[in-house]
Amino acid sequence: MSAQPATDTSSGGQDTTCAIHAENLSKAYQIYDKPIHRLWDLILPGGPRYREFWAVKNVYLDIPRGSTVGIIGENGAGKSTLLKLLTGISPPTTGTISVQGRVASLLELGAGFHPDFSGRENIYLNCSILGMSDEEIDERFESIVAFSELGDFIERPVKTYSSGMYVRLGFAVASSVDPDILLIDEALSVGDEHFKGKCINRLNEFREQGKTTVFVSHDMGAVKSMCQWVILMDKGEIIEQGSADKVADEYLKRAHERGNERLSTLNSAPSEYPRWGTGEVETLAIELSGADGKPKHVFQPGEPFRIRVPFKVHEACPKPVFGIGLYRSDGTYINGSNHLWREHPIHLANLAAGEEGEVVMELPSLPLLQGQYYLTTFLYDHAKAAPTAIDHREHAATFEVIDSRQRQHGMLFLPIQWTVRRSGAADEVSES
Repeated sequence: MSAQPATDTSSGGQDTTCAIHAENLSKAYQIYDKPIHRLWDLILPGGPRYREFWAVKNVYLDIPRGSTVGIIGENGAGKSTLLKLLTGISPPTTGTISVQGRVASLLELGAGFHPDFSGRENIYLNCSILGMSDEEIDERFESIVAFSELGDFIERPVKTYSSGMYVRLGFAVASSVDPDILLIDEALSVGDEHFKGKCINRLNEFREQGKTTVFVSHDMGAVKSMCQWVILMDKGEIIEQGSADKVADEYLKRAHERGNERLSTLNSAPSEYPRWGTGEVETLAIELSGADGKPKHVFQPGEPFRIRVPFKVHEACPKPVFGIGLYRSDGTYINGSNHLWREHPIHLANLAAGEEGEVVMELPSLPLLQGQYYLTTFLYDHAKAAPTAIDHREHAATFEVIDSRQRQHGMLFLPIQWTVRRSGAADEVSES
């Protein structure tokens, strides 16, 4: 956590309705291949021996008082560096910043905490840094502990805390000082659902009180529900800003594109996972596609999902059966099916050497929620007393589901119908 008094490093007067104003804001880091090169630059000619990395480039910000602003982007986009510049933790390489009001921030996990101090001692230390007197801290101490829900752990060294306990204490302290501006960097993603709900309620209270909140998040549901304005960053630059729906959709579009590129490369690379069988029939590269029929590896819940498994016959095979196993990335077995074990079986018999073909499995509506998943393909000979593997491929293809709407939680998207009845009023029905 960090704090700074109201500062104005920009030239000229500043609109008093603006909480944060930044112009041409950039931050460069000097990257040395070896630590000793830094010393050589100080004492030896022939430098510099570093290369510059611009984490933030030419950023312009004008954040009004009382607004809730989200900053989104891929990992490494410059979001956290921007927050450090706004809090004064890191000075800009170029540009000016004007911040009007008391600032409290919750950045890196445990930042500002002394690991050997107890939770109680760190509350007094951080509240003092944030500008509170001992009397104010004494007055608010019990409410800070109550909000954090740490109980007796408040007397233990924070180095014994879990990541979730760090967040509880950090948010309780940062929000207790009644800041004009609160800056949060992805910290809420560490907490459990109960505490996250408490934090969101506190942020809503800030907004109702006319306070300013800026937070970095990958949770598009929270961004859409809380933010009036959203900034999308990529490679240190602001590439899009506007309403939450507009910018979040652009972020998801880019995430789909990058996910497809990454997973396409992954799926085309030689597999490190087991593959075994007698080899009479060989399954070739699996193709996944959506509603438009084009190959892809990133999907939305509820959209059409198609798996195409081409095959080539090397030796005659009397009764092959193709199957697909669907797994979550942690190995949870979600579903397994094949073309024989159906109400109306499809019999595939007497494949001859040299034949080629394909097996297609289609889902009209993908029932999976956000996460990463993989497929295992089964090709077994059912002409024998015990089905024998012809070509069994573990992790044959990987794909991802991104849920922009986040209307349900868990693993499966279910066609749930809700009915709400009110005494003395007509029934109200809404369907998820």
